[in-house]
Amino acid sequence: MVNIRIHRQNRRSLVMKRTPVGLVVFIPRWLKPDSPRVRAFIDEGIQKLGAPIPADEQSSPDDIRALVGHWAGRLGVQPGRVQFREMYRKWGSCSSRGNITLNIGLCRLSPDLAEYIVLHELIHLIEFNHGKAFKTLLTRHMPDWREREQRLDEYLRGDTWRC
Repeated sequence: MVNIRIHRQNRRSLVMKRTPVGLVVFIPRWLKPDSPRVRAFIDEGIQKLGAPIPADEQSSPDDIRALVGHWAGRLGVQPGRVQFREMYRKWGSCSSRGNITLNIGLCRLSPDLAEYIVLHELIHLIEFNHGKAFKTLLTRHMPDWREREQRLDEYLRGDTWRC
């Protein structure tokens, strides 16, 4: 099943974007979400963009929390709070108070990509920026992190369909 969100906006054209939480379709306010035009656009967009990660590769929030626990222990860090929410522009964030917010879309990624994001955010508890020390820690704990990051970028590349 493909996760599709439809948003009505003040616009003239239809746009579909692949985001970390699935496909998002932006339509003009005057157009009804269940109209044949919108349905045809969505069908064509799915063919053009490709469907998101198949359901058989999905993880649960508990699976992701287990990854957080595993990596927090290995790094010797303790996040203040770990929460999930829909995030359209990023996979995760770490606050200055040590709270970790993860995109619920991680559950639809392959486990190795979700693991990379979890580790990335937890390392921010040690190094709050993306500088040399941050990258050194990533490399020490996950030598193939660059390849995983590239796969995430490829997943979202070619991410817009317009009509």
